[in-house]
Order: sequence, then C-alpha cells, then structure tokens
Amino acid sequence: MLTGISLPEEAKIGPGLRIHHAGPVVVHSDVVIGASCVLRHDVTLGERGGKGAPRLGDDVDVGAYAQVLGPVQVGAGARIGALALVLHDVPAHGVAYAPVAVVVERAAPARAHCPVTALARAARAGADASCS
Repeated sequence: MLTGISLPEEAKIGPGLRIHHAGPVVVHSDVVIGASCVLRHDVTLGERGGKGAPRLGDDVDVGAYAQVLGPVQVGAGARIGALALVLHDVPAHGVAYAPVAVVVERAAPARAHCPVTALARAARAGADASCS
C-alpha cells in the first residue's frame, strides 16, 4: 500500500472514480460506489458495528476527512462536506456537512491565561469575553 489508499478488490466501484491526492483513504470491502464519484484525501467509507457498509450513488462527492459509516445510502449527486461524520442516509442531491467552526475574538495578551473554552462560552452567550 504505497499510496495510503485501501481499496479492496471486493468493493463494487463504478467507472470514473476519482481519488484526490494519494493519502489515507479507506474503503471497506462491502462498500458500493456508483459512477463518477470523487473521494478526497483521508476519507473513510466503512462498516459500523457489523451492520453493513455505505452505498454511494452516481456522482457523489466526498470531502476531505469525511467518514461515512454503516449501512448508509448516499443518493446520486449528493455532496458530503469536509470533516463530516455521516451515520444516516443522505438523499439524492442532498448535502451533509460538519459543524462550522465558531470564531471568537482573539484574547488580548493580558488575558492569555484564559482558557479558550471559557472565551468561546462567553462569546456564544453574548457576554464580555473576559476571564475573572
């Protein structure tokens, strides 16, 4: 496995599969991938709890670091965003994405001892992001 891509011959893969970048891509042997799909780097398509593996329709695009686990059906033309953990079916042309990062004000040097989690909680609550 020189490329870091685990693509077992038992997996059913349609024509035109495109894997962006050599790197850690893991596909379970029971996975079904339709035609013209895209897997970006560090994607995992795997089974979950012995209950089965994902089935991707045609023209599915799976973003970097995404994981699709279990007997999940991903419909044709669906998009899976980077870092998404997909445990449920995605309809045709649907979009599944991970939570977007919350940006908080950067702590002033005088507050550098403040834990980031305290600043984030204060920012979400609309309070002054200060540590006392």
